[in-house]
Amino acid sequence: MFPSLLVALGLVVVAAPTPADTNLVSTSQALALEQESQARATVDELLAREEIAAELIALGVDPEVARLRAESLSGSEVEQLAGRIEDAPAGGVSVIGVLGVTFLVLLILELVGVINIFNKF
Repeated sequence: MFPSLLVALGLVVVAAPTPADTNLVSTSQALALEQESQARATVDELLAREEIAAELIALGVDPEVARLRAESLSGSEVEQLAGRIEDAPAGGVSVIGVLGVTFLVLLILELVGVINIFNKF
């Protein structure tokens, strides 16, 4: 009789409702949390790349230390860093560089005679 009483009491204690935190989250708060998590994912993904780790080592920075420091950044700092990463040109190529290379290729093709851009009138 005594063990069944303990089992019944245990079930009552476990099944007892507990108060839940029912604070409402505004849309702006939810969006801010989502943007922060996306920014953290972008920074983590960048730091996980092998070429970035090699560059950090070449600069004398331990990649693990860089990852730990990135984790300790605040939400606004992470978003700012992720924005800089996304705005940076890939491979350091600029629009002026692309136009310069295009001009040189066209000039070489003109001089070799493959194309005829500068017609004599």
